[in-house]
Amino acid sequence: MRKDITTDSKDQLPQRHLTWPHCYNTRDLGGLPTAGGKTTRWRALIRSDILTRLNQEGQQALLDYGVRTIIDLRSPREAEEEPLAFVNDVPALTYLNQPLEKYYPHVSDLISQAQSRGEVYCIVLDHYPDAVAAVMRAVIESPPGGIVIHCHAGKDRTGIVAALLLRLAGVPPEIVAADYAESQLRLWPLYEQIVAQAGDADPVDFWLQPTATVDMMYMMLDHLETRYGGVAHYLQAAGLTSHEIDQLKGRLCPA
Repeated sequence: MRKDITTDSKDQLPQRHLTWPHCYNTRDLGGLPTAGGKTTRWRALIRSDILTRLNQEGQQALLDYGVRTIIDLRSPREAEEEPLAFVNDVPALTYLNQPLEKYYPHVSDLISQAQSRGEVYCIVLDHYPDAVAAVMRAVIESPPGGIVIHCHAGKDRTGIVAALLLRLAGVPPEIVAADYAESQLRLWPLYEQIVAQAGDADPVDFWLQPTATVDMMYMMLDHLETRYGGVAHYLQAAGLTSHEIDQLKGRLCPA
């Protein structure tokens, strides 16, 4: 399956990064090539880091971009500690807290023993299919308009969901992996801030390590193929009907 994307190919991809004030890792999933020779829809699905940092200008930019639904993949505790307060003042926005993970002690043990983020992603897929299905149904049932899917950094939980959606749309694995790895570039300014603020008080080695590489995503994509036979089969096993899968694909694929 693996085919590394070249530097030239990266340069040919559309510029999808959105400069919403105080968000670092926000980009449109539109404009990417699919197996059918088309491209994914613009302004349909947007991946992002946490939106609580948005100022009024950023909130307006979100609305002006056509966003009408926000799907928050964080845990209820995270959402309570850092709520998106502004959504309560915007009738045009629908907000859903739809956690991607649940707390199961045995799964937490597996995750703590994982050797890489790619392995963690495989564990999430294997042990939280009901949560994945719930997120996908939230996408399907969202009202017309753009959908922002986010967690905290917009890298891990959001990365899993974005990869599933892109592969279902027929985007080649190497481009899915490149989209995932872009988070490393986008989050780097934030990591630099964290390191600078920590000074000598806290260990900062973690923030200086690569945290989103193509290899991590390829591990998950390979797992989807070898264990489940692809994204559509995985989603069927998770409980989605063929009609729901077609509806989900329609969110990102032009007719």
